[in-house]
Amino acid sequence: MTESAEQADPADRAMILSQDGWGRIIALIAAADGDISGAEDALSTALERAVTAWRAKDPPSNPEGWLYRVALNARRDVWKSAAARTSTALDEETIDCIESRSGTDYGSSPGSSPGSVFGTGPGFGSDPAHHDPDALPDRRIELLAACAHPDIDPPARPLLMLSAVMGMTAKQVAAAMALPAATVSARLTRAKKRVAGLGVAFGSPDRLDLESRLPDVHETIYGAFAIEWAHAARQPREGMIGEALYLSRLVAELCPGDGESHGLTALIHLSAARFPARRGRDGEFVPLADQDPDLWDRALSENGESHLAWVHRCGQVGRFGLEAAIQLLHMAGIRTGSTDWPMLLRLHDDLEQIAPSIGGSVSRAAVLAEVEGPDAGLTVLEELSRSEARLAAFQPAWVLRAHLLSRLGRSDEADAARRRALDLTTDPAERAHLAGPT
Repeated sequence: MTESAEQADPADRAMILSQDGWGRIIALIAAADGDISGAEDALSTALERAVTAWRAKDPPSNPEGWLYRVALNARRDVWKSAAARTSTALDEETIDCIESRSGTDYGSSPGSSPGSVFGTGPGFGSDPAHHDPDALPDRRIELLAACAHPDIDPPARPLLMLSAVMGMTAKQVAAAMALPAATVSARLTRAKKRVAGLGVAFGSPDRLDLESRLPDVHETIYGAFAIEWAHAARQPREGMIGEALYLSRLVAELCPGDGESHGLTALIHLSAARFPARRGRDGEFVPLADQDPDLWDRALSENGESHLAWVHRCGQVGRFGLEAAIQLLHMAGIRTGSTDWPMLLRLHDDLEQIAPSIGGSVSRAAVLAEVEGPDAGLTVLEELSRSEARLAAFQPAWVLRAHLLSRLGRSDEADAARRRALDLTTDPAERAHLAGPT
């Protein structure tokens, strides 16, 4: 249980726990019949019952197991209901099969063998609530692969995966994707209906299916990590950051010959390793250049470097591998006091060729400014602003612009850019840092 859950009112713990365990419970239940909306409804029923039950007495020793058991029972009631039996094509044998599958350990918890991910694990037992939450069957990878099914519209896949499997709210997904909330809700509704129409086989992709759908799976795991990035705790193994770390490692174990799987794992581990140093003693924001490398998480850093080495062994360097290499070079520069800016520029040039993005282009402009001077970086920023309308609302671009203008002695323009950056900054600690002395 997280620290926030321990301190919360007992009646509110169910909602806090659901934010961490949502994906596990939804994946377990939805994988049985492919009905994500039905699984979400069942979990909502469990949450409602938890608020009443846990207010009357202390929560159970295994709250997440309790939620899973109640949600599964609610879903079983639907499967057995007269309405379901008369409105669907499920016969008695199919219903029995679904129920037996929902009680089987199809997954692996952190530290277990990846071979159990697709159904080779032991039985769940008579009472799932007696198990530790981390020991719950983990079918998230399976459901991620299923949500990347070729019959689901490509634009809807990441929305569905982030919402149903990773437990992100529609509002979070909409903000991360820069899409209207109504658009996200409509796409999710259509996608869930499509998933339900695929039938019970939806929940049983194999390793070959996973390998063919890796790009969507990679994007979703990284998307969840990126959404939580700004507000993540100092301890990077908690909450959604911990989930992203675990899932990325699991995908790399399942697909050991895929360079991008190792690249994703390296990037997430190297990035998370810096979390303990990015806030000062009083919670103030600490930019990378000012961080104390002794505070970085050594185990995560070494794990990231190991996976980056595997990228090169695979002979396949893609977007995530390049971004991980960029992270490692920046970290090496902080440790040694000497950053290899020309090499960073070459890596950014390669990244721009294979996976152009606003964030990558702005980062390249910052590196170019270190190699060729602030004028060169500012020129690239101005060119980007003319070709990319979204840059006007991209906070890092205004932070960089203010920095480069200040280096050039153009104080009034730098102040204007800094004010715009402040308007776009949502993190209070970062706002205080930007508003401080230049």
